[in-house]
Amino acid sequence: MKENFLHYVWRYQKFDTNELKTSDGASVKTIKTGFAHSNSGPDFQQAKILIDEMEWNGAVEIHIKSSDWNRHNHQTDPNYENVVLHVVWKNDEPIQHPDGSKIPTIELKDRVDYNLIEKYQNLQSSQDEIPCGGHWSEISGLHKSEMLEKALIERLYQKSEKAKNHFENGTQNWDQASYFMLLSAMGFKVNQHPFERLAEILPYNLIKKYSSSIFQLEALLFGVSGFLTQDFEDEYPNQLKKEWEFLSHKHKATLGSEMHLHEWRFLRLRPANFPTIRIAELAQILHVFPSLFDAFVIDMDLKSIQKRLKVKVSDYWLNHYQFDKESKYRNKQMGQNSIKTLVINCIPALLALYANGVGEEKYMDKAIGLLNDLKAEKNYITQKFTDLGETLNTAFDSQAMIQLHNEYCQPKKCLDCSIGLSILKA
Repeated sequence: MKENFLHYVWRYQKFDTNELKTSDGASVKTIKTGFAHSNSGPDFQQAKILIDEMEWNGAVEIHIKSSDWNRHNHQTDPNYENVVLHVVWKNDEPIQHPDGSKIPTIELKDRVDYNLIEKYQNLQSSQDEIPCGGHWSEISGLHKSEMLEKALIERLYQKSEKAKNHFENGTQNWDQASYFMLLSAMGFKVNQHPFERLAEILPYNLIKKYSSSIFQLEALLFGVSGFLTQDFEDEYPNQLKKEWEFLSHKHKATLGSEMHLHEWRFLRLRPANFPTIRIAELAQILHVFPSLFDAFVIDMDLKSIQKRLKVKVSDYWLNHYQFDKESKYRNKQMGQNSIKTLVINCIPALLALYANGVGEEKYMDKAIGLLNDLKAEKNYITQKFTDLGETLNTAFDSQAMIQLHNEYCQPKKCLDCSIGLSILKA
């Protein structure tokens, strides 16, 4: 038995309430279960309970065993002084308030339908990546769409949280927040964290000063990234190194310490996805967008953004993937799939952050509309849902499925998912 299951049982009153009595024999009726409370303190707040015909207003605390009350040191915590009912699976020990008065306790172990327990245990013990996969075809479209919309909104806010902290703790500049989101997305999955580090060390206001010069942008980006610490055979990286030494000295009060090469990952990446190529592409993007925030949020136009993101790297990188390592000439350009992934991972979350920041719902609508305008991603997670017969048409669908899989299916938070709840209620 798990405590979160008892939370569900109490919240939805999924137990036999006939002739319900406390451990002392007092009759109990629930007027109001209370509001689930996830912070420190009792589990449910503002409950209304009728005990021997007397109405009590306060909190309800849930435990597997009544003795957990003392084991969790609630008896000395003033936050628990307003508990009017203790709901437990097994009542193994009488519990008291600090003043010595008994806390009314009800035991549920003989009042919950075994079929409900079995359904829950089957979901929790499932070896499938999607625990409810065996029931997927039986679940109504309404429950699915309701949960997927919830998951999508959660994902947008979750993605924007880092940028929010970056915005609030820094200059409170929306271009800086946009810059952070762009760099976080530029790392894709493998190099996301080093690109975020780069955004923290190299502020956007300094990038802005040199945005008209690709050479100086590359000197700043490759310099801060730690790629210009050695002597090179090729002329171009030596020129970048010389420019970086000048710029780093000029702006030493603004720049943080440069990164180390070991932070960047090359292993098992296609050469076109090497961080060196991504940084060269980033320099071009920062060059063609005078204001990231205006382009991504205020004047957001998907076709225009996609066209402008289709950047070509500077001449040196046409026959190089790394410094001093010549390769076959190739007209390197960010591909459509990379552009789609970049847009999905950057702009909708930024729109959601701005919508929340200024209180204008239209920007959240723009975020959702943007995802609905883009085709669904294809990866091993989306394939799991496709195998269940689900159709994924847009990025709204795929992003929602990814969130559902990562935040609900994998940790088996079925009781927090309307799909899981619908199975238990069936």
